[in-house]
Amino acid sequence: MKNIFSIIFIAAAIASFVMIVQPRYKEIQELQKKSGELEQVLANARKLQSLRDELLEKRNSLNQTDLTRLEKMVPDSVDNVKLILELQNIANQYSLQIEAANTNKEETTEGEEPKKEASLVDVESRDYGIITLNFNITGSYQNFLSFLRDIERNLRVTDIRNVAFSSDGTGTYSFQLSLDTYWLKDNI
Repeated sequence: MKNIFSIIFIAAAIASFVMIVQPRYKEIQELQKKSGELEQVLANARKLQSLRDELLEKRNSLNQTDLTRLEKMVPDSVDNVKLILELQNIANQYSLQIEAANTNKEETTEGEEPKKEASLVDVESRDYGIITLNFNITGSYQNFLSFLRDIERNLRVTDIRNVAFSSDGTGTYSFQLSLDTYWLKDNI
């Protein structure tokens, strides 16, 4: 009888271990593993937060005029109307007429030629986008050179891609101009 109670007690202990303790132990191990992963994510989040705070501190240490100049140099959004108005203001200083302006977003991947699309939504991994602006200008050659000098001295980063011109014989020229300008994407 003593042996039977001992055997029943041992069998009950083994059964309770297999049925209750072992599944709970596996759950605890899984939770510990998830906890470790979450701790790592939390540590990464703290690093990112401290980096963000450092960058904000640096940004706040810049004076407002420098920030304004930086935002004009490489804007943080695609603003074609503002760009065209800016170019129109420069052209007006030299009595030039801008005609037939249009924009294209250029997409390139490494090793490929540029593909032009009318869409302005850029889903590439670059931190910046490129907008190509094509337009015609009518006026004198000297005024056109002055216009190009002002574009060169303008704060906004602009690359002139193509220039073509024709004359009507009266000293008035028609210039076809293609230029690229850049904008920062919000990759956050």
